[in-house]
Amino acid sequence: MPSLQSIHVKGNIYYRLVSCRRINGKPTPVVLAYLGKADDILQRIEAADHARVRSWSHGAVAALYALAGELRLAELIDGHLSKSGRRLRPSSRTSGPLPPQRNDGLTVGQSLTLVAIGRACCATSKRAFAEWANTTTLGQLADVDVDRLTSQHFWDQMDQLPVKLVEPIERDLIADVVERFQIPLDTLLFDATNFFTFIASANDRCELPARGKQKQKRNDLRQVGVALLCSRQHGIPLWHRTYGGNVADATCFSQALSSLKQRMIALRRDLESLTVVYDKGNVSRANQCQVDDSRIHYVSALTVASQRELVDQANPLLAPVELAPGETVPAYRTKKEIWGAERTVVVVCSERLRQGQMAGVMQHVRKAQEWLAEQADTLRRGKQRRNRARIERDIENYLKGRQHLSEVLRFRLTGEDPHLTLSHEFDQSAFDALARNTFGRVVLMTDRHDWSTADIIRTYHGQAAVEAVFAHLKDPFHLALRPQHHWTDQKLHVHVFTCVIGFLLANLLHLRARRANAPYASIESLLDALARVRRAMIIRRPAGRTGRRAERVTYQLEEIEPDIAPLLPVLGVPG
Repeated sequence: MPSLQSIHVKGNIYYRLVSCRRINGKPTPVVLAYLGKADDILQRIEAADHARVRSWSHGAVAALYALAGELRLAELIDGHLSKSGRRLRPSSRTSGPLPPQRNDGLTVGQSLTLVAIGRACCATSKRAFAEWANTTTLGQLADVDVDRLTSQHFWDQMDQLPVKLVEPIERDLIADVVERFQIPLDTLLFDATNFFTFIASANDRCELPARGKQKQKRNDLRQVGVALLCSRQHGIPLWHRTYGGNVADATCFSQALSSLKQRMIALRRDLESLTVVYDKGNVSRANQCQVDDSRIHYVSALTVASQRELVDQANPLLAPVELAPGETVPAYRTKKEIWGAERTVVVVCSERLRQGQMAGVMQHVRKAQEWLAEQADTLRRGKQRRNRARIERDIENYLKGRQHLSEVLRFRLTGEDPHLTLSHEFDQSAFDALARNTFGRVVLMTDRHDWSTADIIRTYHGQAAVEAVFAHLKDPFHLALRPQHHWTDQKLHVHVFTCVIGFLLANLLHLRARRANAPYASIESLLDALARVRRAMIIRRPAGRTGRRAERVTYQLEEIEPDIAPLLPVLGVPG
């Protein structure tokens, strides 16, 4: 063990570190270091470097920023803007196109790229963007002072992008993505959903937000619709459209079909080699005629109510179909003329769907029984001013508006006005018949007559991929389309565009990680793991010296989790 020794040399005391070692069998002191006089030791201690450390979340923003740079996203947006000119406000008196403007040193493409990265990492408002960005290295990567990225900055940048440019920008970006990442486009998935907003009903500056059938049960709020076309493999968004909240899904599909064809042609795809999958909410006679004329093959669904005779025919003939080793479903296949054309139809019985529908109906039954009990109590107390016809109509309307209630709940009004008595009962036999013959049934329709039954069912099950995209866009932490604090149609179009781009970047990042055998099952888990990769700034300044010139600054990553460390070079995350 080293020890401190003092020695006298010419009347001065010096110190040294020595260690005792055995040399030639004799213990001998070996000098490890000469420390000098006591004053020298004190000066060394006082001259030790002072260090300050600060760190930021680095991995997620760095990987997304690198991917956006690889796709030249900002340059693509700016290139289209330069050709067509920035959006002119209605109050502008200029007739010709005007070049896009930089704000706070950033082009429109650079600002929208930062917005997309922000949506992927932390879904926040534009006002809170700078606060979040200050916790990351995004400002260092983009070489911008994020404190200047206020909500006004983003609004001014978004305002320059004409809605008509969203489609060509997305088209060119997707063409690059499909080629660069080798995305198969044999099967395409279409679906639409809506997102509620907090835009006031009295706001007449926008037409897109409107009340309609709200899928998140917020019927008190105006909503905006979003339609997506995705690849079956990897769920890559290939096309999107923002539409009015009061537009039905079937109407949206009809309006979108020609645009979908043009997108596929732009991607140099043979229409006759494609198969598009869409749900029964998009099906109508007119829409199916459009699909038939488009030369695109399809796999779709029909409502059980519209094919009651077919379902009754199929029930005793259901046979097991193997979808995967150990996974079978009962199904029945035939050909049938529907809307003037012969189509292959498959009736599938899903036990999982059956159990879910049974539970859903029983939940509605319990609520309806409570409501009927309240109505009966009102009549019993003589507090009812409605006559018999009005009461019967109200009850029938209530039961009609909920799934199968009118089939499993029976009610009876006895007595004479105004002394009426209401009774009700649950029809167990009717419920059992529904559970046996109707619940769990899915009717599929296709023109892929040469496909096997299993292939048809598997292809339709791929619809879950586009539904997963909407689930991501409704995630309150990553990729969320809300909050959408914009009050004009143009801003809403651009906002949805940046959200879709944010999801595209995150999904491609996850695809690249999966191809590298990374152990992250979801986009969110990958982004969370990357966000925990932090970059530290270490500032050292020798004691006794002042001023920034005396400081030495170095950067390095903090200790990294073992699972994510080998993935950083693959995702382009710098140290």
